[in-house]
Amino acid sequence: MRSERPPDPRTWFCVRRNGAARREGWLAGDSLASLRNRVGARLDEAVEACIAGDARRVPPKRFTRVFFPRARGVVGMEIELRGETVRLSPTRMLAANLGFDRALAKFLEERGVGSDAFAAEGELRAFSAEQYLLPSGSGRNPVALFRGSTLVDPEPSSHEDRAADLADGVGNWMLANLSPDGGLPYKYWPSRGTESPADNAIRRFLASLALVRLGELRRCARIRDAARRNLRFNLARYFQDIGGGRGAIVERTGAKLGAAAVAGLAILEIPAPEEFSRELAMLAAGIDSLADEERGFRTFFFPAERDGENWNFYSGEALLFWAEAARREAPVAPALARCSAAFERCRERHRRKRNPAFVPWHTQACSSLYAQTGRREYADFVLEMNDWLLPMQQWDGLDPDLKGRFYNPRRPDFGPPHAASTGAYLEGLGDAVALAHALGHERRARKYERAIRRGLRSLRQLQFRDERDAFYVSNRDRVLGALRTEAYDNAVRVDSAAHALAAAIKVLRPVEIGARRFGRSV
Repeated sequence: MRSERPPDPRTWFCVRRNGAARREGWLAGDSLASLRNRVGARLDEAVEACIAGDARRVPPKRFTRVFFPRARGVVGMEIELRGETVRLSPTRMLAANLGFDRALAKFLEERGVGSDAFAAEGELRAFSAEQYLLPSGSGRNPVALFRGSTLVDPEPSSHEDRAADLADGVGNWMLANLSPDGGLPYKYWPSRGTESPADNAIRRFLASLALVRLGELRRCARIRDAARRNLRFNLARYFQDIGGGRGAIVERTGAKLGAAAVAGLAILEIPAPEEFSRELAMLAAGIDSLADEERGFRTFFFPAERDGENWNFYSGEALLFWAEAARREAPVAPALARCSAAFERCRERHRRKRNPAFVPWHTQACSSLYAQTGRREYADFVLEMNDWLLPMQQWDGLDPDLKGRFYNPRRPDFGPPHAASTGAYLEGLGDAVALAHALGHERRARKYERAIRRGLRSLRQLQFRDERDAFYVSNRDRVLGALRTEAYDNAVRVDSAAHALAAAIKVLRPVEIGARRFGRSV
């Protein structure tokens, strides 16, 4: 039986200049004080360092029990075969966004070795590692990292405003990445320094909506102009007349109810929306045409075979569009009785098969309808939904950088943890807090406020906040202020940023219930 031993040498280093790796390797010893000199780092170069702990052998049958996604960036991998040993430090894997499966597959591919041969002759080990960043410049102390990032404390300090900091960061990222014609990148891979060819119109319009709201919050002409150019760009790219006076947001894969609703919301909220009055009228007609007497709403204009998909998301987005059109007394607004009928059908269907994706959009829709009508069934349903959602927020017994996210490991069918999901849930909770206060449910409101505080901690942890979080990124303007998908997946997506920004704005500018505005206490 082979002995289990620590990696030797035990200190991984990577010298980086402007994020790009210049040289890297393993050294004997674990002294950070002498590391910069030992590796010949210049003043304008940072050094990424991992001091490895004891290694333990990982039998093939336990691979997924040790090398699972959440371990990326915390656990290192050592691969041994035929006298050759390759060690991958946690920060190296994180910076490359390299999963354990892919790391092993790449090792075998490069050597022309099959998995059976490796199982017979090879060996895997896992090791933990203390992580540090030695910043560029003189007189700067090593920075302790966890999973390649500095940790955000569980509770904010007295001088910290996490909602404002989150919003400022996302807003700056959007302004820095807005193209001259108004487009924003849908998905960016920091490790590769390239944009993904993937696309999603709903998520792009979410960014338009969030930018519109930020412009009004800050009363900033530059942000307002950016929001208008972005909305104009997205409509020019996706809006189509689909006949019968109806408009839709059309992508290669079809036309979704949710896309039409979110685009319509952005138009409703933008100042001086007359420029987009034709698109708004046609989108409203399209949404109206998908109202359904059984389900509340159908979800796809086409293709027909996809109708019913994503009902939990799209029905709430459509009902929110209807509710906000009514609140703003827009010419395209449906009668409130029609909103009520759709609400009742959606509520009934949700109660039969609850799903967390349903909660934030319907919370916002019901909050708007309650503000207009004072009907308690809207408010009561908001509280019912969010009470059910709260236990899905994770806190105790979790890695410190994961605290505050929303995920139910017993129900993986509800979806993986994701920055966009946490942001969306906080959007709904922002309205739920206001309703709880309005109804005098102060104990419940405090629970919601705690969930928001914890969620903001999670979003700030996922945000590229400064050069320490982006130590491996060469073009930092592409990421600073944006959010990683997860602590162990650094892909940047526009909807992660948009939902986080919208959530922060809910905290910074609380929703109005009737004539009363409820100040924030989170």
